[in-house]
Amino acid sequence: MTTKKRPSYSDLLHASRTIAEDIALSELSPDSVLHKAITYHFNTPGSEARAALCISSSLALGLAVESAVRLAAAVETLHNASLIQDDLQDQDDVRRGHPAVWKKFGKDTAINATDLLIASSFALVSSVGSTNTHRLVASMTRAIAQTLQGQARDLNTNRVPNIDDAIAVAKEKSGPLFSLSLELPLVLSGHLYFVGAAREAGAAFGIGYQIFDDINDCARDREAGSLSNMALLIETSKSSQFLAIDSAEDLAHYFLDQAASNASALPNNSGAMLADKCVELLSELDREAA
Repeated sequence: MTTKKRPSYSDLLHASRTIAEDIALSELSPDSVLHKAITYHFNTPGSEARAALCISSSLALGLAVESAVRLAAAVETLHNASLIQDDLQDQDDVRRGHPAVWKKFGKDTAINATDLLIASSFALVSSVGSTNTHRLVASMTRAIAQTLQGQARDLNTNRVPNIDDAIAVAKEKSGPLFSLSLELPLVLSGHLYFVGAAREAGAAFGIGYQIFDDINDCARDREAGSLSNMALLIETSKSSQFLAIDSAEDLAHYFLDQAASNASALPNNSGAMLADKCVELLSELDREAA
């Protein structure tokens, strides 16, 4: 008797990426500018951290591989939609070492690509064929609303931001899709009690990771006069709910510890990948501080 070997994470991520692209392109003519723009964007994948987290959580909860792949594709498709829109609204010319979609194909095509990817993400999450589809869709809608609220907050901060503003933006822009990577598998497997902890874990990780990233970018952003780098904002903030925390490293520790604690509380060790990532980042912070 032979035992069927589970595909590797790289194979599952490739499958997730393939199905996401196939769904997005399925109704487009190959010679259309929208087809070309979406193919162009998918040709340079990022870290796929959210997809990997979703697959890890799904498999830990005993979901079928096909379901894990489709949930991961839904989350990663939403993430890609947010990147295309973010680059357009922030007028960032480069994404993943290449011209951003809006820069290469124009603003109107970027808007259309964003809309199509959001629609595709709902098609993907609905395709798992669950009786809990309405709950999955509700989780997706909530994550989109929170992310767009964070983007709106970021775009409409006219005054010089303080650290509390920056934390609120990071929580709403970065946190919801990390939360969704844990939340969708919990919903599909019926572990609704733990959805709150998943949301808290993702929100804290989104903030902690952004601070970690800003610490690494501190010298470059200082030279560029960036107003949004959280490590620099801590130096200039006159008042904050986090006044007791006097360094960016301490603030990153605070949120990454929160994320790890909430992720570790999820059933069947389904938050293990996120908790391990927190430990990895905390260790790197400690090494740099030593």
